[in-house]
Amino acid sequence: MSVSGWKYILAMAFKRAEKVFVDESKERGYFLVATSSEINTLRDSDKALRKLLKPGQRRLHFKSESDSRRREILSVMSRLDLSVTVFVCQGLSEKEARTLCLKALIGMAVDSEIFSLVIERDESIVQADRRVIAGILLAQQTSLPYSLVGPHEHPLLWVSDAVAWSFNSGGDWLRRSNPIVDEVIYLT
Repeated sequence: MSVSGWKYILAMAFKRAEKVFVDESKERGYFLVATSSEINTLRDSDKALRKLLKPGQRRLHFKSESDSRRREILSVMSRLDLSVTVFVCQGLSEKEARTLCLKALIGMAVDSEIFSLVIERDESIVQADRRVIAGILLAQQTSLPYSLVGPHEHPLLWVSDAVAWSFNSGGDWLRRSNPIVDEVIYLT
């Protein structure tokens, strides 16, 4: 399907009534990563991810972990019952790329009738995100429960963070994150 400059494949859309957790990486291109989980498996995934926290840690932040910890974390994540979709946008400004990725993400979320969308909050663009999301939903004449939250609030945000970091880093990290990723969508 192609709408207003973006494309996505309907075959791998989210499942109905899933919760979707979103983070980004924006250093070498723009990568928006959506980790989805069925409601009935969410508690088990949260528990498994929280077990990875070291004393004093409130969250996993992939860029702050050692390589050996990154390997361990990706190994645990690959065993969880979840699905990861990566939206890739190259060659646009960060603002344009984020808007394009959000349009594609929200389009998939609405079409799939997900339960809710949880986006890691970036304090510097909270108001802009709210305006963009409201504009997208208004244009699609629909609604979608969503929240902008801190990274420590939902462990599945850590999966999106790990995959986004891996895609941004490339090389062996991209290969290691491959078992977690179900779909990569290139936006133009």
